[in-house]
Amino acid sequence: MIQFGAQGSDSDFSSILNYLTTNFGPAPAKVNINKATAMNLENWLSVPQKSAEAIVAYRQQNGDFKSLDDVEKVPNVDTKFLDSIKDSLVYQ
Repeated sequence: MIQFGAQGSDSDFSSILNYLTTNFGPAPAKVNINKATAMNLENWLSVPQKSAEAIVAYRQQNGDFKSLDDVEKVPNVDTKFLDSIKDSLVYQ
């Protein structure tokens, strides 16, 4: 970025790097569905944007998920898709 003329402090660039590695870095082996952001779900598990946002909103309103059955209660989220990613989820 700097080589293309971006300006900012070391702190600014550190914040940008942290954001990029958190949201666009390599996917972890298992994703904690109770901590992941909607962007994490989209980027790491290919969850459609509207579904990822619905999962996060439901979690914020109803509390942490304890199992896949809890996630399947989220309205308008494809349960077949959730079943296909179940081995990539943890509920800690």
